[in-house]
Amino acid sequence: MKKNSVNIFLILLVLPLLFFSSCSMEKKLAKSFVNKMPEINIQLFTPQSLYKYNHKGEKIPGFDSLTEAQQDSALYTNSRYIRYIDDSIYLDKYINSLIDELRALGFKVYLDNSTDSFLRQKPQSYVLNLAQVQLDEYLYPLEDEEPYSDSIYYRVFYLNALDASSWFELNKLNAAKPVKTVLYSSFTSTDGFKGRFYVDPFTMNPQYKYNIDSLTVKDAYDLAGFLGKKHASYLYDFFLNQYILYHLPEDVEMEDYYHFNRFRHTVSPTEDDRFEILDNK
Repeated sequence: MKKNSVNIFLILLVLPLLFFSSCSMEKKLAKSFVNKMPEINIQLFTPQSLYKYNHKGEKIPGFDSLTEAQQDSALYTNSRYIRYIDDSIYLDKYINSLIDELRALGFKVYLDNSTDSFLRQKPQSYVLNLAQVQLDEYLYPLEDEEPYSDSIYYRVFYLNALDASSWFELNKLNAAKPVKTVLYSSFTSTDGFKGRFYVDPFTMNPQYKYNIDSLTVKDAYDLAGFLGKKHASYLYDFFLNQYILYHLPEDVEMEDYYHFNRFRHTVSPTEDDRFEILDNK
């Protein structure tokens, strides 16, 4: 075997070992954080109002000919969910769920502004500002297709959908170099849908059979409670991954982002189930 071939073989042999070593190190650090989570104090600031928008202008006759003010009024009046969702009920469900889950995960959560001087004496204290909570109502296009004979058959449905979005601003107290981290998450809930093509046994023509389970206002409130728990989990994961990143050797790059499941007490890599970091400066 030529020398160059030997070198290439050794590189190909070593690279997977380095990768698995890095992953093993990350997972070990993740478990270390979970087993002995440092005391993290959170001072939480919450919004007074819920931003709500309806984007179903295409369902309103003559919508494009209306003034901007008339469009806003028409969108609100013709909304299926937005005008019926009470800001206080939605935010209470969301924020109470968020606080309960943060505490269940081990965070110490404070809501009183008078605790500011107290928290400044703690090394791991953060201000978490829930800057904005928003609901967007719109129509979600769903397409299905099936090849039959020499043709392809299509069906398009427009499902009712709600996007629930949240923006958080995270600041560390007593930081030598203050850094504001903006965290974002959006979750979509739609009508439930089940459908399929089938061949009519009498005509031998393709037909479509479907069932829609309509989204309700109650589902929107249930979504608020679900997202409170989800975002508390995302915040835990943010601190978990910051811990891993901080403790990895300088010459080792982080390969995965880890999620902690407190019910199973396990850590595992995740790609999409996490906060999006919009700013960190």
